[in-house]
Parts: sequence; structure tokens; C-alpha cells
Amino acid sequence: MDYLQDNHMTAYRFAKKSGIPQSTIWSILKKEDYEVREKNIRKICKAMGISASEIMESEEEAKRNLRAGEIPVMHKYRKLDKSDQFRVQGYMDALLEKQDGEKSTS
Repeated sequence: MDYLQDNHMTAYRFAKKSGIPQSTIWSILKKEDYEVREKNIRKICKAMGISASEIMESEEEAKRNLRAGEIPVMHKYRKLDKSDQFRVQGYMDALLEKQDGEKSTS
């Protein structure tokens, strides 16, 4: 799973973070035909900080939904830990408020 490599995370650590047994994580990673239960998909998504629809769409579909300049930003954002993602969101909110304030005074 690219997520583990991108976040320098072991399967053990992801198992702890997601609440899924490590043996199940290994089965998901190693077996092409492994049927992942819906409850585990939800746990995986929660641990990764994404929605179930995001995990189901292919990389090509995801790229079609983003502008070219947004793709590297999303890759970097997803590498951040939760507290830093929260900071980025706060900064974006502040920028949007500033932008809205500038529009209303024009």
C-alpha cells in the first residue's frame, strides 16, 4: 500500500491506528483476491483520513477530478500527519476569509 510507504508506516503501526488485526492488514496487502469487509474498508478509510469513495476510485479517476497543479499539493497534504493537516486546513480557511473580506470591500 503506497500509503504506508508515503507515511513511513509499518503494517503493525497501521494495524494499531486502524484497529484492524495485523494479520488482516498483511492479507489485504499480499493477496490480490482478498475480499475486504465493508467494516474494514471503513476503518482503513478513517485511519487514512479519506472517504470510502476516495479509496474506491482509481488513481486515474482521482486525477481527472483534480487540476494539474492540485495533484502534487494533494500528495504532499496526504503525507502530513493529522495535526499538520489540521494546520493546513486552518491556513486555507484564513486565506479564504481574507479573500472574501477583500471582495466585500471592493
